[in-house]
Amino acid sequence: MSDAVVPAPPPARRVGAPPVPLDLRLVALALTAWLTAFTAVARPDRAWWAAAAGAALLLVALLALLRHRRGARVVLVVTGCLLVVVSVALQHDRASAGGLTGLADRRVSGEFTALVRSDPHDLPPLRDGAPPRVVLDVRITAAEVRGTVRTGATPATVFADALAGAGGWRDVRWGDRVRFRGTLGPADPGRRSLVVVSAGPLTGAERPAGFLTVAETLRHGLRDAVAGQPADARGLLPGLVVGDTSALPADLETAMQDVGMTHLTAVSGSNTTLVVGFGVLVASWLGCGRRARLLVAAVGLVGFVVLARPEPSVLRAAVMGGVAMAGLAAGRPARGVGVVAAAAVVLLVADPWLAREFGFVLSVLATSALVLLARPWAERLTAAGVPRVVAYAVAVPAAAQAVCGPVVVLLNPAVNLVSIPANVLVAPAVAPATVLGLAATLLAPLWPAGAAGLAWPAGLCAWWIGAVARAAAGLPTSVPVPAGAAGAVVVVLLTLLVVGAAAAALRSRAPGARRRPLALAAVLVLSAALLVRCAPRWGGPAGPWPPPDWLVVGCDVGQGDAVVLRSGPSSAVLVDAGPDDVLVDGCLDRLGVDRLDAVVLTHFHADHVGGLAGALDGRPVGRVLVPPLAVEPAAGRVRRLAGPVVGTSAGDSGAAGEVRWSVLGPSAQVADLAAPDSGQVNDASLALLADVRGVRVLLTGDLEREGQRRARARIPPGTLVDVVKVAHHGSANQFPGLYRDVRPRVAIVEVGEVNDYGHPAAPTLELLTAAGARVLRTDRDGDVAVAGTASALRTLVRGSDPREAERRARHSDG
Repeated sequence: MSDAVVPAPPPARRVGAPPVPLDLRLVALALTAWLTAFTAVARPDRAWWAAAAGAALLLVALLALLRHRRGARVVLVVTGCLLVVVSVALQHDRASAGGLTGLADRRVSGEFTALVRSDPHDLPPLRDGAPPRVVLDVRITAAEVRGTVRTGATPATVFADALAGAGGWRDVRWGDRVRFRGTLGPADPGRRSLVVVSAGPLTGAERPAGFLTVAETLRHGLRDAVAGQPADARGLLPGLVVGDTSALPADLETAMQDVGMTHLTAVSGSNTTLVVGFGVLVASWLGCGRRARLLVAAVGLVGFVVLARPEPSVLRAAVMGGVAMAGLAAGRPARGVGVVAAAAVVLLVADPWLAREFGFVLSVLATSALVLLARPWAERLTAAGVPRVVAYAVAVPAAAQAVCGPVVVLLNPAVNLVSIPANVLVAPAVAPATVLGLAATLLAPLWPAGAAGLAWPAGLCAWWIGAVARAAAGLPTSVPVPAGAAGAVVVVLLTLLVVGAAAAALRSRAPGARRRPLALAAVLVLSAALLVRCAPRWGGPAGPWPPPDWLVVGCDVGQGDAVVLRSGPSSAVLVDAGPDDVLVDGCLDRLGVDRLDAVVLTHFHADHVGGLAGALDGRPVGRVLVPPLAVEPAAGRVRRLAGPVVGTSAGDSGAAGEVRWSVLGPSAQVADLAAPDSGQVNDASLALLADVRGVRVLLTGDLEREGQRRARARIPPGTLVDVVKVAHHGSANQFPGLYRDVRPRVAIVEVGEVNDYGHPAAPTLELLTAAGARVLRTDRDGDVAVAGTASALRTLVRGSDPREAERRARHSDG
């Protein structure tokens, strides 16, 4: 649930008044504009061609309108889509003017000057003992690369160590101008950022003057005002007021995610409505007229946007919050849907990349639910005898949950049955916490002691919210559902059953009603319970995991490799062990592997050998194969864990159970490399051509372009493969001839959702698709499996386990 606004109960509508007809004329425009933006930002370099086609279509529609006096809606829809495409083209041209995207594919290093466009967000450390990291968005205005200075305005995502003090990224704020050294990398297609940067310490930082400085002073004042309160209140209150979650305890954040309460700490329409509504209320008390109150509302909205940072998500929330207030003030919720649609179109034209952000979709859906469903549902509850205040407290989160649930489940494949009750319990505390917290924020620079006094009751409200979240998260009420679209279908069906049961139960309470509606409610509740019981197994892409005839599985271990080749009923050959003990151990447990006939470690980087202890835990091992190039101290750790190891190189072959393999590279001479760099270690990866029950599998480790070229030369001419493990997590440094020649049917990309390099690269995905391969990615699909036989090959995915997300995110270098 997101951006739900708790309105004051309006006066009851006159009994017998005709219903307000739905005004859906702009909904078609909003939907087509959203689809256009979603598609256009995936290939913004082709947007001008789409704009030309749209202009021609608009001309035809205008001529038809002038000739036949019909087609005004078509003209409106085409105009909206054309504006979106032109916006994509113009913004992309401006963003790519500096020419950094071409350098990113080659991972060029340089010195950069940038404007910070978001506050830093914490990420887990790369490995145990390493410093924590942050991620933030910037706009690179100048880049000195290989002696050449390039200027522009390139949006970028920066990953850096979160050092405090001088040179520390954690202390930068929105609007700062920073200088730093770093290495460019390609960004995923469809993202607002065109490049990613792995950055070193700051070499310079300048804080802006003016309104942003005032805003930062106010935010700092709120943090000081709550400094003496308990940890939950100290971390939660700034999030409620201005979206500052820098001090939010990690376990409380997880609890709020589990019970669907994260919208409270995100700057949303509810924040803007409460803040602006409070200003309008004060103006009313002072006797201000309607125009003055509207002016106060506008000033309050702009001021809050500056205070909470004018990031895209905040601007979106401000627009949606204003729309929600307008719909509620008009008293015509059905017509408010058209206003929401118009606001969505304006936002998409201004920032088409919002189309690919879940926050935007949730905002539009939640606001639509508020203006369309919340009031009718509350009126039904009131008619059944529920007090009006309680009716609205229940109807608002229920409406938002009903509409947003199918989208939220795409982020977290689970439904918590106490989400709505938990939100109802905390609803009375949200408004006083936000309003008192805002008052403390404004008072802090003038009277810190007074601000601290105001912050105490606000902190008590925040403490209550945290206590409810922790208690609700501790209940065994989270129901897993299938990942992806199947889970969304399950949630839609569950919502329809629950809403239908509630409606039937309310109808049974009407005077003179028969028992039939109550019986229907009971049947619907039982159906919902049955659906909840069967949901984890119904409709999932893989059904029960693992498939009984699995052959090859790519384990979801974050940014690392762990590929399992089935060698017997309960045994396997493991190729690499990923970066984490727990993740690879869990993958093998799920597959029922209790013996490893062989372990192949392609090279000694941590993202391939770091989880070896977990793989070996409780499982006998036949032998461990390692490459000729030993890299210390990782090689020594492998020898201590696995005992004697067997070196292998190009020309060797072997078998274990039902798996046979030949080694394509590297040559034994690579053992003579002195002080090899990371690229040389990657290119010295073991490359295997394996056979699993007649299914041919090409395993490439982290080979880069030259290593792949050498491996290709050792593959017999005309050889085709069924499955390829894509080299180096799908990086851009690939030899296209390898994939074109072997023409894999399935390509497995072992990659972490959080990684510093923008893996997998868009050109690599296009190369695989052009070669005819179906691409499976562990960052999106979780554990992936190839099953069946060579003549009837099937691919299945398990979906990522959200409970392991933090552990996977710890390992994002590779």
